[in-house]
Amino acid sequence: MHDHTRETLVPLTLLAAASGARTWSGVAAIAPRTVVPIVAAGELIFDKMPNVQDRIDGASLLGRIAAGAVVGAIVGGRAGMNRGQSAILGGLVAFVSAHATYRMRRALGERLPAVAAALVEDAIVVAAAAAGAALLRRSARRAAEGPKAQSIASADTPARAVV
Repeated sequence: MHDHTRETLVPLTLLAAASGARTWSGVAAIAPRTVVPIVAAGELIFDKMPNVQDRIDGASLLGRIAAGAVVGAIVGGRAGMNRGQSAILGGLVAFVSAHATYRMRRALGERLPAVAAALVEDAIVVAAAAAGAALLRRSARRAAEGPKAQSIASADTPARAVV
């Protein structure tokens, strides 16, 4: 796999997976200077309510898939990839993540109090979103530096002696 593809797919996967668990988390991570992080924080709180619809049911699942698709399109666009294909990938990752994290939360709930299980899941989601956003920023910095700066950096690395 090419470095450029890996540098795009890993953050896209982390961010879309975060959105599969908490709809707004992936978008909030890549749009921190908007109102979205406030909405995402509200979602983290609201998720603890006992009457919240399961994430794998109806509109809730569709919203997560849509959020994953938005994340995919944004990440793909920033990386110069096909936005449509990136959106589809983001939606698929969010779908899988919604189901996987739903099952994980239920399994945790069998061993921990419900709120503790939710907080463990929140920590995983926030960490995935933060890691995805950090990798995306790092990739953007590398791209902005251009190939000349990257070749200079590799020239600064000492060569190994051939034995």
